[in-house]
Amino acid sequence: MKDKLEKYIIENREAFDIHEPGEGVWKKIEKNIQPKRSVNWRTIIWRAAAVVLIFAASYMVHDLLDGKKREIARSRTKKEKELVIPELREAEIYYSTLINEKLQEIKPMFSEDPMLEKEIRYDLNQLDSIYRELKNDLRDNIANQEVIEAMIQNYRMRLNILEDILSQLKPEENDNHSKYNSYDM
Repeated sequence: MKDKLEKYIIENREAFDIHEPGEGVWKKIEKNIQPKRSVNWRTIIWRAAAVVLIFAASYMVHDLLDGKKREIARSRTKKEKELVIPELREAEIYYSTLINEKLQEIKPMFSEDPMLEKEIRYDLNQLDSIYRELKNDLRDNIANQEVIEAMIQNYRMRLNILEDILSQLKPEENDNHSKYNSYDM
């Protein structure tokens, strides 16, 4: 079938070339053809620069605000750290000194009984964690007298533990000491 159609077109080629479309047809075709877009690089560069400028400005504003928030947080923590109650401060110094002295007295005995050291450290660490919780409570309830008394009691408990251990480990000194006391009466 192709051959017949092809043969017909070749034989009648001149008849096909006689007819030309009118000018209106070409105008309609030109309207439907999309015009070739030209790229305006200046516009693209200006838009890209505007986007970069907006991102940079927003980053700087965000960083500035974030820096202010960090500064406020730092000032709050400084204020919290600066929470000093004279009564509590004196008690901390006094009991810390006594506790350190008792620990220095007990230290030589640790080599004889390593389990003793572990037990003492464990007990003191427990009391230390309780003390930290009390300190946090004190920040929440500023200058609450009950919390301050509990903190001082915590120090007393530490000191009592160390004194009890010393009295158990040095019974001969306590016996001699009681003899002296009986003579003084």
